Amino acid sequence: MNYSLDTLLYGMQFRRLMEKEMQPLETEYGLYKIDVQILLYLKHAGAHNTSKDIMRLNMFTRGHISQSLSRLQKKGYVRMEQDLEDRRCTHNYLTENASDAISKIERISKKIKEIVLEGVTEEEQQVLATVAQKMIRNIEKVL
Repeated sequence: MNYSLDTLLYGMQFRRLMEKEMQPLETEYGLYKIDVQILLYLKHAGAHNTSKDIMRLNMFTRGHISQSLSRLQKKGYVRMEQDLEDRRCTHNYLTENASDAISKIERISKKIKEIVLEGVTEEEQQVLATVAQKMIRNIEKVL
């Protein structure tokens, strides 16, 4: 039996690769794994930068997100602003202090992507992306 699909779906090897590559950065900046993911998310989030938006990734609990944002704010990497229309909601923005860490995170992320996609053609990447989107929709229907 071929376990390649199960290995990909459970993501354990990918997670280990990410941990291996990100560990020096986490140590250097005193960041947790979730902090790195949230910084990377906020870099590309645009207006979708609330805790609720981050929760839509389905990777973290509300409590973990809140703790991480508080840590990142104390480090001066994130600035929080209350929403003018909904005072219960805060928008999270990266500060200039985060730029060095962000550029290193993006470099490492690019390296990981290159490792994972080595030998995979553009056409295969497109097929993989299409299949992954369908699988995500299937899972979301059940959850």
